Amino acid sequence: MLKKSLVVMAISTVLSGCGGSGGSNEEVVRASVNAGQDVTVIEKNEFTLKAAASPTGGTFNWQVTSGPSFDGFPQTGEELTVTAPDVKGNSLAVLKVDYLAPNGELVSDTLNVNITSNNQLPVAVVKQTAPEESSKYQDTIVLSASESSDPDENGQVVGYKWQLISGPSNISVEDTGKVTLSFVHPLLAETQTAVWRLTVTDDEGGSTTTDISVALAKNDEVVLAEAGEDQQVLEFDTVTLDATKSVTVDGQYTCNWQQSSTGSAITLANNTECKTTFQAPDKEQNTFATFKVTVTDSANRSGDDEVRIDILPKPLSNLNDSGSSTCYNNSTAISCGDSSFPRQDAELGRDSVAQVISKEGSGNLAFDFTKLDADGKELQDDAPTFSCVRDNITGLVWEVKDQTATSIRYAQNHYTWTFNTNVAGGIQAFINSVNGLAGGYCGGNTWRLPSYTELMSIVDFGRNSVHVLDPAFFPNMPDEAIQGHLYYWTNQTAVGGTDGLDANLTRAYVIDMITGNDVPRAKAQTAYVRLVRGNANAN
Repeated sequence: MLKKSLVVMAISTVLSGCGGSGGSNEEVVRASVNAGQDVTVIEKNEFTLKAAASPTGGTFNWQVTSGPSFDGFPQTGEELTVTAPDVKGNSLAVLKVDYLAPNGELVSDTLNVNITSNNQLPVAVVKQTAPEESSKYQDTIVLSASESSDPDENGQVVGYKWQLISGPSNISVEDTGKVTLSFVHPLLAETQTAVWRLTVTDDEGGSTTTDISVALAKNDEVVLAEAGEDQQVLEFDTVTLDATKSVTVDGQYTCNWQQSSTGSAITLANNTECKTTFQAPDKEQNTFATFKVTVTDSANRSGDDEVRIDILPKPLSNLNDSGSSTCYNNSTAISCGDSSFPRQDAELGRDSVAQVISKEGSGNLAFDFTKLDADGKELQDDAPTFSCVRDNITGLVWEVKDQTATSIRYAQNHYTWTFNTNVAGGIQAFINSVNGLAGGYCGGNTWRLPSYTELMSIVDFGRNSVHVLDPAFFPNMPDEAIQGHLYYWTNQTAVGGTDGLDANLTRAYVIDMITGNDVPRAKAQTAYVRLVRGNANAN
């Protein structure tokens, strides 16, 4: 470093004698100071500062002009013993000495002090803090580095890094950069040791590592099948069986489902998929089914588990609304809510809140129908071909008529109201034929004549068309009207009456599907029939 001395010059006056040719000049003496050679020193070690100045007899004042601070500065004296400060990395300090000469002149000089950092590496310490005793499968093991330290007086540990050096491959850890490490004891077929390496780093970038061994015990069972929680569902619901939470040593496995309960066989969508489905069958009363899943790992070891599915009939306490969405005064349509014509059907009941009711299927206003195929399986709402319709409100399943003349369910067929199986063309003969179909029509063989209430439940009075049934779900209506009506039998016998006929129980109620009106009709006469299946206690 090029050192410069600052000289404060005194102005001398040269006096000339008067009256003579001779004279004399007096030389000015300038002050100077030298701070000495640059210094290289290790942090926290002592070194000496010694300055030289001329003329002697003045005073010295030392100060730090840049870099880390020194204890005791500024200081005075020609020679000083100084301790280098503790630094986080190699540093440069610039010290300046000011010298005030006896004659009042002030001069200065500087020197560099190169301070070398002497970082002491941190101390890595690991302890297992949980569990207190030996661990087993599913225990949470906790390793702590909280007792690690930095021996430097003003140092600290600022970083932690955990690394699995050896051990089971099925150990899962979310965060390896904290002071503690947590992991779950994995499923093991043999006892193993996990070796974890901890690296701690201090605030000067120094690091140290240490290893810890953790003993991991084998498990008695190495394939843990999990069939899922028991479920309670309604008939016709889609039920999911899920064994994907099963556990094996390497995480690889296959599944095989089998129905383990007796009773009606239930067909699964795929019994070799770990997650599969089935449609809850039509049931007249509460029942259940159990399924066993066998889980096999890559080493051909297996385990099994069972799940119970309680199947309940669909609740029939709910009733369909009328399908009416328009309010009227004495002669024309008006806005609903008119206080002069209050509490009209369109502003009450399920239809009035149809826009916020969730549906399983579709239908006008609050009606909720689902199309079914010949096996009773659900179809898309827009399926063009279907065999039955399930009313998701009442839970009843309705026959859909066939337009083929040779079919026993031909739409044009009509029957007398008789439950004598020997009477050709009677209702019972027709019911027996449908219930006798192989495999069950739409998955069931409990078809019957609907009650008055049940048949009225599918009438949509909001329709201004040819008939009061929604053709999207009840197609193939008869082409031929009976005396100008589309009468459909109910199972309700008419009692009483002013004409005396009902006293002999010779008439039963029919519903006209053109108008929606009910009429008592002689049982010996014919009418159309739409069969139903479901809980008969809905009346």
